[in-house]
Amino acid sequence: MQYPFKNIITTVLCIACSSLLYAQKLQQDPKLVKGELKNGFKYYLYPADSKSQQTALQLFVNAGSLQENEDQRGLAHFVEHMAFNGSKNFPKNEVITFLESLGVKFGADLNAHTSYDETIYKITIDTKDEQNLNKAISIVADWAFHLSFDSLEIEKERGIVIEEWRTKQGASSRMSDQYLPLIFNNSRYAERKPIGTLDVLHHFKRPTIVNFYTTWYRPQLMGIGIVTNQDLKKTEKLIKEVFGKAKNPKHAPKREAYYLPAHADTLYSILTDKEATTIDFSYVTKIPADKGVRTMEEFESSLKRSFVNNLVKKRFERLSQLQNDFKEGSMSLSDLLLHSGISSGGTTLYEDNIKDGIYKYLLENERIRRYGFTNSEIEDFRTQFVAQIKRGLESRDETVNATGLLADMKNNFFTDATLMDRKYRQETALKVQAAIDSADLVQYLNQSLITGNTVIMLSGPERLKDQLPTKAQLQELFNTIRSAQIPVWKDQISVPDQLLKNTPVAGKITDSIFIKEVGLRKWMLSNGITVYLRPSNGRKDHIQLTGFRKGGIIALDTTDYVNAVYAKNIIGASGAGDFTRQALTKYLLGNSASATFVLSQNREGVAASANMKDIKTMFELLYLKWTQPRADKAVFDNIKKRSVEATQNRKYTPTAEYNKQISRKIGSDDTEASEIDADRLQKELQFDRILDVYHKRFGSARDFEFVIIGDFNPDSIKNDVETYLGGLPGTAIDHTQRIPNYSLKDDSDILMYAGEAEKATVNLFYQTTDLNYSVREIMENTLMEEVLKVKLRKNLREEQSGVYGVGVSTSATSFPTPLMRTRVTFTCEPARTDFLIGQVGVELDKIAKDPSYFKEELANIKVQLKQDYKKQYEKETFWSAELRNHLYYNFSNWDYFTKYDELLDNITGSDISNRIKSKVIGASRVKAILLPETNK
Repeated sequence: MQYPFKNIITTVLCIACSSLLYAQKLQQDPKLVKGELKNGFKYYLYPADSKSQQTALQLFVNAGSLQENEDQRGLAHFVEHMAFNGSKNFPKNEVITFLESLGVKFGADLNAHTSYDETIYKITIDTKDEQNLNKAISIVADWAFHLSFDSLEIEKERGIVIEEWRTKQGASSRMSDQYLPLIFNNSRYAERKPIGTLDVLHHFKRPTIVNFYTTWYRPQLMGIGIVTNQDLKKTEKLIKEVFGKAKNPKHAPKREAYYLPAHADTLYSILTDKEATTIDFSYVTKIPADKGVRTMEEFESSLKRSFVNNLVKKRFERLSQLQNDFKEGSMSLSDLLLHSGISSGGTTLYEDNIKDGIYKYLLENERIRRYGFTNSEIEDFRTQFVAQIKRGLESRDETVNATGLLADMKNNFFTDATLMDRKYRQETALKVQAAIDSADLVQYLNQSLITGNTVIMLSGPERLKDQLPTKAQLQELFNTIRSAQIPVWKDQISVPDQLLKNTPVAGKITDSIFIKEVGLRKWMLSNGITVYLRPSNGRKDHIQLTGFRKGGIIALDTTDYVNAVYAKNIIGASGAGDFTRQALTKYLLGNSASATFVLSQNREGVAASANMKDIKTMFELLYLKWTQPRADKAVFDNIKKRSVEATQNRKYTPTAEYNKQISRKIGSDDTEASEIDADRLQKELQFDRILDVYHKRFGSARDFEFVIIGDFNPDSIKNDVETYLGGLPGTAIDHTQRIPNYSLKDDSDILMYAGEAEKATVNLFYQTTDLNYSVREIMENTLMEEVLKVKLRKNLREEQSGVYGVGVSTSATSFPTPLMRTRVTFTCEPARTDFLIGQVGVELDKIAKDPSYFKEELANIKVQLKQDYKKQYEKETFWSAELRNHLYYNFSNWDYFTKYDELLDNITGSDISNRIKSKVIGASRVKAILLPETNK
């Protein structure tokens, strides 16, 4: 006899079990030490990996620009600046000077940022000495509770923050100032941009900023995250001692949560600017924020969002290859603010297809909304996703990602998201993903893509104002899309079952040498290739290959210059052998192997990598792309059309002619011959020349040098090297190159006027061809560059308050001809341009005349460089890049790899002074200034 009620009970129980499962809380990483002090201050501690001698710290402040009063607009960000300008234990800029003496680099290792809802401070410091951690925690405590706000320092920093505001001015900022109030629906967010207002920045008084600090920098709104090599129990005790004493102010205002107000109507923004260079269509729909992943249900929802975003990205990547109606499209679900999420997307349009381009883009959005994704699309992504997770689970790499952990700590602090162990996260993802199908993703999309609450934005150049659709026309497009008959997405891709039809005829290793100093095995192959192999203790189960040869574009006839510039991108997007690009992507799903080719001005090269289990695929892929390149006509047409329009529009930017004149001044004697305008691109980029250009540089592999670094035994890959590298063609090849002349006879000046923004752009170039290129010269250049960065920062930024930042770069080469170039660049108030340029000269003269002037800075820089070298030494990327440079320039010994600290210590202040004297002050100088149009 049947008992229907039993089935009902069973169903109810199943639903209940399912609900319990989804309500199940995720497991916190057991290595995490987490706590909250009586005053509300939170802390997160995590052990660094066994090899690490560093600590990364972040101070989380649950306050940002939204907490500002009307007379404090911009002061949340200003407080962040003042953290580096004086505190109880570190007056003036001493916190920077002190940390630099420990190897901390301002910007890279010491930084901060302010947003609407948060302010975050960051330090990464060497803590081989336990006392360094204590000092770092003391600094964080000073930031939290003991800033000085010295009146003189406020005045100095006032100019710097105003210069930061100035650097952001331009077409994009002018347009964003108009559409952000729509996105934020005239809420508090629209009135509290973190940079603030010029009126407040110019005129606020000390008590106003102190009031913001004492009101919002309080223990109950703060937390600290630390990933350290030091003992966690000792660290926890120190945290309690240092931060537990702080008290919350009485009658402190409540930390309000601000939300974006909803709007039923769709809002429109159609903008033009004479300096805009592209036509951009985009939309933003406000949706609920992701409140933090704490339960299995929330984890599943987060994973669905990841699936959707990745599948959409791949769909639009495919569309960019199939059509020319619009350029790259996008669509994604993300968190915009702490309490608001967004569904957003957009595309860049062709000038001759604006309205139809918008229609075709919206049609693809609607297709995704209605139907989601095909089973084939989902399974392709799942294959890739699962393979990536399994590689992570199988990996023997135990490196702790401090940056990722601190991001997780921050998420827990602000949203209570669970900080999960890496293995547990991966295992959970593996289980949850298996149940996600097309119906789930469509349902998720329809829940997320709510109607209304949307802002539509269209922007473009002022010269095309009459060609942009009106609000009514955009509304009509949306109405048409909603009622349109749209078929389900279909994209059949035929995939060959193997990369190579036949195994290459293998070459032979003709000689083998072991270079003891650096643990390097050198194999000479019968086809004229040389291979260097170095097993590494860095990344486990991984291999990285680079190949290079002198030659490049300057070894080709000048008539093929344009084709050579674009050949790499066209061939790289066209597939190889019998594989289209799409077929090759599908074949490699779940496989870690990759191989890309490079054709630059002075060399041709290849880079490949894989996990060890996929190493054979890596070699096969490299051989296939090398010997059977493809040039797809549709890909060619697409790239040419986009490039012609982009090149044509570049001339409308304020910096276009300015940059062209700079290139002509500092470039070689054939610089004008290498300039590519739209007319030349349209005429000279020819489809039938692309493969021929490629074969001229890659038809033979003779004289190529390969560097293979990774977790391998040379004998285990010997057969693959002989087969796939030794099997490459090895016929003789002509490497004759045009030798450019970079000599500048005299100093020269460029003064131009363009652009609406009230800012000056300054570029100073110091160029010489008098160069004896060696490892020592490279190291002297590095030290010189870093000394200049520090000294110019201290003068132009901290003393003169004239710039937000100063860029300094020094480059040098001996091939194809000796050239050394030092560049100093900054933006500033136009009226102060000449004065600040003069200050650059003052600093150069001081450094050149007196080594004691920068003695302290030089010592700190050497500490930084040694620490950085030590960190990089075990990485594949270090050995791959540095060995390539060593071999490319044929340096005479291996001292850079074996005696780095000694080489560095042997370079004195006098060496740097002499280098500044001869290679900068004594070099030819180009001074290029761009002032706004109004200064004419």
